[in-house]
Amino acid sequence: MPKATTPASSRGRRHNPLEDDLLATGVLKTTSAKRSKRGDKEEKEEGDGYVDAKASRQILAMSRSLIDEDQADSTTAKTNAPSAFDFDPSRFEQDADREEDAFENDEPWGDEDDVVEEIEVDATDLETFNKFVAPTMNEDPLLTHGWDGGMPKDSEEEGAGTNLADLILAKIAEKESGFGGRQEMVNPVEEDYELPPKVVEVFSKIGLILARYKSGPLPKPFKILPTIPHWEDILQLTRPDLWTTNACYAATRIFVSAKPIVVQRFLEMVVLERVREDIHETKKLNVHLFNCLKKALYKPAGFFKGFLFPLVASGTCTLREAQIISAVLARISIPVLHSAAAIKTLCDIAAEQAAQHSESVSATNHLLKVLLEKKYALPWQCVDALVFHFIRYAAQAREENAAAGGNKSLPVIFHQCLLVFAQRYRNDITEDQREALLDLLLNHGHSQIAPEIRRELLAGRGRGIPLEQPGPAFDGDDTMLVDA
Repeated sequence: MPKATTPASSRGRRHNPLEDDLLATGVLKTTSAKRSKRGDKEEKEEGDGYVDAKASRQILAMSRSLIDEDQADSTTAKTNAPSAFDFDPSRFEQDADREEDAFENDEPWGDEDDVVEEIEVDATDLETFNKFVAPTMNEDPLLTHGWDGGMPKDSEEEGAGTNLADLILAKIAEKESGFGGRQEMVNPVEEDYELPPKVVEVFSKIGLILARYKSGPLPKPFKILPTIPHWEDILQLTRPDLWTTNACYAATRIFVSAKPIVVQRFLEMVVLERVREDIHETKKLNVHLFNCLKKALYKPAGFFKGFLFPLVASGTCTLREAQIISAVLARISIPVLHSAAAIKTLCDIAAEQAAQHSESVSATNHLLKVLLEKKYALPWQCVDALVFHFIRYAAQAREENAAAGGNKSLPVIFHQCLLVFAQRYRNDITEDQREALLDLLLNHGHSQIAPEIRRELLAGRGRGIPLEQPGPAFDGDDTMLVDA
């Protein structure tokens, strides 16, 4: 079979070698192979990235000239600038001329022929001036001593200087001594005040809300009541005797966050009467009122002064009331100092009521028993008050028995309170107090409680006597014992 002949046009268009195409020396080459010498030189300079010696010398020369110019300008400015302590006398002369020109046409202050008139001051006016102005000038340290606080030379020669500490102490003493008088002066003025009608209307409506209150937030005006003046009078507008027990608890939560004096007055005005009324009617205490007392104990001073002490001092506190209040005291932790002060005050109140020998004295013993069971480290003054309370109570009972011709025994709560005292504070009493309590047990002892009290008292040591160090136990071996 004959071979096919290749056309002449296809033979003239052979493919270039692959190496020529890759090296861009063939048809794919897009740039000219020839370059000018100038272009090569610029490309070389750009690739190298440095400046030749001639250009460097020019740059350094220009920088030196610029630095010299800056130094010359700064030197000229310093030389021409005026100093802070230099002044131009001509400026003051010009100012003086201007002032003379300004007052040149004004009239003179006075003629030379004018005579100064002497004014005679009336004695009454002078006394009034000294009464109101002189004390102010004497009290003002700036007017008396000057800015530097020192006395003038003339006054130092006339008398000794005033000490600032003495002035402060004198002011404090004057304030404390005149506090009562100032209150007497202020109170009559404040008694004449009248509550605004808007306040009366608002808090009267709040009282209607509190009479049906069960839960939820209280009205906002009631929340700010402990912080406003005359809050006691405003509180009466809400009729606290008609509040629900839920409202009493919610109000107690608001007032407990105030100052102790405010807590004291609120408990005395509202909570005390509501608690006693509820116990008298139901022989128990509502849970919300019980929580009121627990919440009030977070301010112990206000609770004792506003609730507990008035309750005991009234002379009508029943044993049932004391038992319920004692349950509150037993559940809440009370600071030591507040507890000691409460025990001391309760003993004083019991001393005042000793002649009555009523049920309130037994209620006081029940409250003392609960406070003693907290086992606080009481001060000796409080321990002495408790010992005198027990002895006084027994002596009063002996006198009553002698007058009545009988042999009436002391209540059981008294012996229980004495037993708790002997168990905890038997080492904090003196030997004389121990003997007095033992004699009390001989005359007025309980058949079952008295032996236990006597055992506790005899096991104690005197006040201030250290504990005896126990000796080594005998192990049955007497071979090392040597007779003296």
